[in-house]
Amino acid sequence: MLQAVLFDLDGTLLPMDQREFLDAYLKEVSLAVHPVIEPGDFKRALMASTSAMTTNNGQALTNEEVFWIDFRIRLGDLLPAIKPLLDSYYTEKFRQLAYVAHPCPEARILVKAALECDLRIVLATNPLFPLTAILSRMSWAGVDDLPWELITSYEVMHFCKPHPGYYREIAAHLGVPPEECLMVGNNVGDDLIAGSLGMKTYLVTDCLLGDPAGICRADWHGSIKNLARLWQNQGVI
Repeated sequence: MLQAVLFDLDGTLLPMDQREFLDAYLKEVSLAVHPVIEPGDFKRALMASTSAMTTNNGQALTNEEVFWIDFRIRLGDLLPAIKPLLDSYYTEKFRQLAYVAHPCPEARILVKAALECDLRIVLATNPLFPLTAILSRMSWAGVDDLPWELITSYEVMHFCKPHPGYYREIAAHLGVPPEECLMVGNNVGDDLIAGSLGMKTYLVTDCLLGDPAGICRADWHGSIKNLARLWQNQGVI
C-alpha cells in the first residue's frame, strides 16, 4: 500500500528550463562575491565543489560538509570573506531568480491531492542547495507552506541523485519500505533510478530530461496536469 510520495521540484512541481536557470544562477551568485574573487574563478570553484557532492556516497558526511571541505581547499584564505556574501545572497537575492520559472497551479493541486489521500509528502529535489534556496524555489511553485515531512536539502542528505542511497535515505527517514513510496519526477536518469529499489515511479513529461526512450522504465508517465486531474477524480494511481 502506498504511504508516501516523493516530489521532485525543478521541472516537476516547478516547470523551468534548467539550463536557463543554471546560467542565471551562476551569473548572479558569482557577481555577489565579486568584491572578493573574480566571477570566473569563483564559478569554477563552485562547480567543482558541487561536483564533489555528487560523488558523496556514505553516511559519514552530509553533502553540506563535503561541499565546504572541498570549497575550503579551493578557495583557502578567501573563504572567510566569501561565506557571509554567499549567506546574504541566498537569504536576500536568490529569490529574484523567480523570473526563470514557469509555475503551474496544478503543482499545488497535485500535492494537496496526495495529502487528502493521507499520504506523507517529501520534497525530493537533488540536495545540492541550502534549504534557504530550496524554500525560495518552493515558493515560486506555490508549495512552500504545505506540511512536507522532509525537504532534501544539502544540510541533511548524505547522497545525491542518481545514487540509490539518496532514495534509501529518504525511505529510512520516513520509516517506510521503498516499495510503499512513489517517486514523481521529470528526469529519466535521476528520478527513475528510484525504481531499482522497488519504488513506483511517475515520469513527468512536461520538462523531460534524459533519453526519451527511458520513458518505458517508468510505471506511469504523463503531464503534471494529467496526474493532478487523475488524483483529484480517482485518488492515488
